[in-house]
Amino acid sequence: MMSGKEQGSLEIIVSECDEAIRWSEHGYPSMLARWHHHPEIEIHLIREGSGFMMAGDAMVPFHEGQVFMLGPNLPHNWISNLDAGQALAERDVLCQVHPNRLNALIRVFPEASRLYGLLRRSERAIALDGQSAAKAARLLEKMGRCVGFDKLIVLLNLLQVFADAPTDEWSCVVTPGYDCNVASNSERRINTVLSYIEEHLSEDVSLQTVAREISMSGPAFSRFFKQSAGVSFSDMVRRLRVAKACRLLDSTNYGISRIQAECGYVNTANFNRRFRQETGMTPSEYRRRHR
Repeated sequence: MMSGKEQGSLEIIVSECDEAIRWSEHGYPSMLARWHHHPEIEIHLIREGSGFMMAGDAMVPFHEGQVFMLGPNLPHNWISNLDAGQALAERDVLCQVHPNRLNALIRVFPEASRLYGLLRRSERAIALDGQSAAKAARLLEKMGRCVGFDKLIVLLNLLQVFADAPTDEWSCVVTPGYDCNVASNSERRINTVLSYIEEHLSEDVSLQTVAREISMSGPAFSRFFKQSAGVSFSDMVRRLRVAKACRLLDSTNYGISRIQAECGYVNTANFNRRFRQETGMTPSEYRRRHR
């Protein structure tokens, strides 16, 4: 049995010897797209696709063009809504910098004192939208073409976009008081569970069945999953089912009864209730609005 609160595996960020800012990009699925954490602050752009973003104890929808800022050691992952065999070649672009570098900047330059509040907010994962997200996205893309001093200037401009964003263009998604300073042995198990759920969404995905997949008892698995993923197992299954329903409503002409079945719902009333709980509208309303 695993004890204490768990989070994803530690990712070791290796930068070049003459730089403190690491920029990278990758597709999805990818070995880099998993439940993990690292001591660096990360600014992350979703170039394409939609799905659910997990950070700490939060699980929220994400969409193309959205930009996030994640504080140090905050476990996170983005799960895209994809059909079997589908892939996104260049889904993610991101930069990472250790908070000690930014704290040193704040100590030396009083003009940078605004960053202190921003770094504290990033501990709860900042989601950026609207014009602020568009500006941040352009800067992140530009950073990939920069070296040396130019890369630092772009980073400072990026931080300014987050600091200046109007209140209707940013939000923190992690619960206040969430403690990410915890053990880090759960990556293999939590990622095995997420893969199993996604592969069996049209079936009866029971807690006991999934617990056996990772050789845990039902009660131990229930505690482990809630501590690791930030939501209960049943909440995760429901959200992934609704995410799949949203994708099918948006991208196919399937009837709602077929979509309901493909997402593992036998009872129509239950499907409608769960769908409204996650999206605030019925499946029919969702399809009309997104078409």
